Amino acid sequence: MWRLLYLISIHFLLVTSLFSQGGVIKGKVFNKLNNEAIPFANVVIDGTTKGTTTDLEGNYSIDGLEPGTYNINVSYLGFKPFNEYEIMVTNFKASFLDIALEESAQDIKEVVVKASPFNKTMESPLSMRSINATEIYRNPGGNRDISKVIQSLPGVGTTISFRNDIIIRGGAPNENRFYLDGIEVPNINHFATQGSSGGPVGMINVNFIKEVDFYAGAFPANRGNTLSSIMEFKQIEGNPDKLNGNFMVGSSDIGLTLNGPLGEKSNMIFSVRRSYLQFLFMALGLPFLPTYNDFQLKYTYKPNTKNKISFIGLGAIDDFMLYEQVNDGVTDSVLIDRNDYILGNLPVNTQWNYTIGAKWQHYFDESYTTMVVSRSALKNKAFKFRDNIETDANRLLDYNSLEAENKFRFEYTTRKNGWKWNSGFGYELSRYTTSTFQKIAIGATLLDVDYDSELFMNKGALFTQLSKGFIDNRMIFSFGLRTDFNDYSKEMSNPLKQLSPRLSMSYALNEKWSYNFNVGRYYQL
Repeated sequence: MWRLLYLISIHFLLVTSLFSQGGVIKGKVFNKLNNEAIPFANVVIDGTTKGTTTDLEGNYSIDGLEPGTYNINVSYLGFKPFNEYEIMVTNFKASFLDIALEESAQDIKEVVVKASPFNKTMESPLSMRSINATEIYRNPGGNRDISKVIQSLPGVGTTISFRNDIIIRGGAPNENRFYLDGIEVPNINHFATQGSSGGPVGMINVNFIKEVDFYAGAFPANRGNTLSSIMEFKQIEGNPDKLNGNFMVGSSDIGLTLNGPLGEKSNMIFSVRRSYLQFLFMALGLPFLPTYNDFQLKYTYKPNTKNKISFIGLGAIDDFMLYEQVNDGVTDSVLIDRNDYILGNLPVNTQWNYTIGAKWQHYFDESYTTMVVSRSALKNKAFKFRDNIETDANRLLDYNSLEAENKFRFEYTTRKNGWKWNSGFGYELSRYTTSTFQKIAIGATLLDVDYDSELFMNKGALFTQLSKGFIDNRMIFSFGLRTDFNDYSKEMSNPLKQLSPRLSMSYALNEKWSYNFNVGRYYQL
């Protein structure tokens, strides 16, 4: 049924800005290593004669564009050429694109800007795919849901149509990890299955997404506790010029997104959504009524060129209620029996979860540090009463659980003489609690299961990765080492027991062919 609703998706967009004379792409070009502006960089629309150069502060603007999607090529002496694909341009607001260029250590004899169909990093030269927001928008049947797009990629297993589980090469859904602007988010779906990562509807609003880096292997050392995949969601920043927004009506929800500045040095983007599935299910005569709500926030503050602070928030409230009046006016006995069976066995479920976090990046001349602090929580409640009469005597199930995780991560990244070095550490304090009451039938006897449990755990991580290009960057080498440890047991508290080495290599045979290799050993708690 979920799949049917997605296939009839219709979206209406209402904007608060007046139409302008042609679309605009604007932003800033800066050095990825130290955040300093790059003046006089070339910014060109691929396949056209339109282009410009950045000013002394690294800013650029290309206007007079027809609505559509465009590819941008950026180049500057001493830096690797950069290509950004399928930037969506409309008449009603400017498209902002800030571009970070990486320094090139090789001697530059000639600059040739070419659009490569492959995107790879020194740490992960294979098993990585970058997906931009435009690709998510136009994915057939995807309903603007990134998980649906991921499920269509090579190496990803097929699941039932109404679930967003990500299964990589036969792995389990709980073997994936998600990061929102570098901040780990345990769950990205509504009505999540506890202990897993899937659900029927995605939480992340595609209006926030700039691009998604999907790793099906060759994981960088600063990302741990995963066996199947990593998804890095890179969010846009708020419009620095003026406040605008859109109101969306979809096949299953309505939503409002606001986007704009909060002063000269800060901006924000915020959205809230609520489903109307309960009304659709009621109209279809189904005995259960799901309702989901979510919010998403990103706030960015740039006090100067050497510091950048971001705050993010993502949360959801999901309710799964029973429609006890479903048989009113129904004469079909088969349908009545089906509804009665579902009403008699399906529990009522309420779930909420959130992640809030902050990231501070501080830039030096040839390096930068990243500090991340976050808190995530998921609360699950399910109950069931005989004949749905809520009294203690009729209580069959009463389940409550809470998962809360507080995380800290520090990273140091530097480049010198062609070497790139990333290292850091992480700490996490976790709390898991459950309270369970359930009546279980064994033969003709009803037994009561009644227990509480609580688990506190301290977790630590150390990681480092060293990368270098040789032979004019035709050969790239990267070696990483990581260890994760915790105080749950004596064995797992020993960092040497969970050493996780990884090695990546890439060799360009010529302009069209390259050989990429990775081997690693990974651990997950």
